[in-house]
Amino acid sequence: MSSGKHKSADDRQGEYAKLKGGDGLARSSVEGSVMELERRGKHVRSGPSSTTSGGGTPGRKTDWYENRGLPITLKHFLDAYLKVKRNRGSHGVDRQSLMDFESQLVRNLYRLWNRVSSGSYFPPAVREKCIPKADGKVRKLGIPTVGDRIVQQVIKTYIEPRLEVEFSPSSWGYRPKRGVSGALNEVRLGVRKYAWVVDLDIAAFFDNVSHEKLGLALDRHVSEPWIRILIYRWLTAPILSEEGQLRYRQGRGTPQGGVISPLLANLYLHYALDRWLEAEHPQIKFVRYADDVIVHCRSYDEAIHLRNEIALRLRACELELNLDKTQVVFCKRTNRRYKYKIVSFDFLSYTFKPRVKVRPDGMLFTGFDGGVSRKSEQAFCGKLRRSKFHLWTRRSIEQIADYLNPIVSGWLNYFGKLNPYLLIRAMRTLNNRLVKWVCRRYKRYGKSARKAARFLRKLAEERPKLFYHWSKGYHTA
Repeated sequence: MSSGKHKSADDRQGEYAKLKGGDGLARSSVEGSVMELERRGKHVRSGPSSTTSGGGTPGRKTDWYENRGLPITLKHFLDAYLKVKRNRGSHGVDRQSLMDFESQLVRNLYRLWNRVSSGSYFPPAVREKCIPKADGKVRKLGIPTVGDRIVQQVIKTYIEPRLEVEFSPSSWGYRPKRGVSGALNEVRLGVRKYAWVVDLDIAAFFDNVSHEKLGLALDRHVSEPWIRILIYRWLTAPILSEEGQLRYRQGRGTPQGGVISPLLANLYLHYALDRWLEAEHPQIKFVRYADDVIVHCRSYDEAIHLRNEIALRLRACELELNLDKTQVVFCKRTNRRYKYKIVSFDFLSYTFKPRVKVRPDGMLFTGFDGGVSRKSEQAFCGKLRRSKFHLWTRRSIEQIADYLNPIVSGWLNYFGKLNPYLLIRAMRTLNNRLVKWVCRRYKRYGKSARKAARFLRKLAEERPKLFYHWSKGYHTA
């Protein structure tokens, strides 16, 4: 990046050691309490809250639109905080929750704005959280502090519009007005038109993003030195492991879990893959959601050739294909007679494979379509089983519904985008566990699962909105 040479790990370790006790924020020489600082702006415009709250003197005006030479104001930080709050999330290394931050909201927002404006903001270490994966490995997430997430949100909101106009229409991940539904529909249309798919898996993408190459992309679109410096500090911020040890990135990697990380990932892959595919293979249709990529091809030979070409391109960008997971897939349908052993692939936790379909005239045929993956279904049922809610006999059915509805609504809303009838099996498992709860909760049903099921069906007719899946028609599953 244009901010100069990379500092060594020892230099950065010493730099962060100086910040100990300061919540990871270097103090500005002009920093004071919110109300002790002299106003620099001439006009005071009322924001969402015209008086200070949480740490300020009651009744005094807060200038939400003051700036100090940079095009960011306290109002930008308030808006960023509201977005971070909506996304919720866990605490960082300082163990400060969203509720703790809100208890001194204006003071905390002012502190962040003041340090960013003065150039003295240094992000704290990122808390590492290991999430077990189905294959026995772990996914390492980097969780910034609440304050750092707010600063990242401010910068993301500021630079995102200029990057959005550059991104490819084939990119769907973590972009405004784009998302999972659009990506799935594009893949669905693609497998109907093209017989072959290259399912790409980039090995440890977030851990291998080159800071040097990302800096070149940033220099092309971000002219403000203060933003590039902040991004460099985020890229080189230390990581605090679950064992309490600090480690530093050596010129590569971006935390998977940061607010600005998806935007940086999209920018990196925009140049590493999207623009290259559009320039070198304009006839090829592809769909990318973050680092999950599906490439549609007309023939097996074209798929093999393209897979090898992409592998070389990614290697030139210091990335590698995971050859164990990258696969060429035949999209088998009634009118496609080719014989090939791999006829299914997973994309965004949906499985695309041959499925029996019904024509308008009632005739059956084999189509190629997506639906909830078996792995996702098993994970959902496993979560229900581990909760053991069927043993909560001291709770009312309304309390059971309050516990289950947030879990079930999120799952149904995500996996109900394609072929929602495939969710019946999981909903049947949920209803069977509710039957077990009724048998334990009400003695009059004893061990009669049939009577308990009849009671639940009658209750679903009388109160269809009690459980979320009942309101979607799964009460008889």
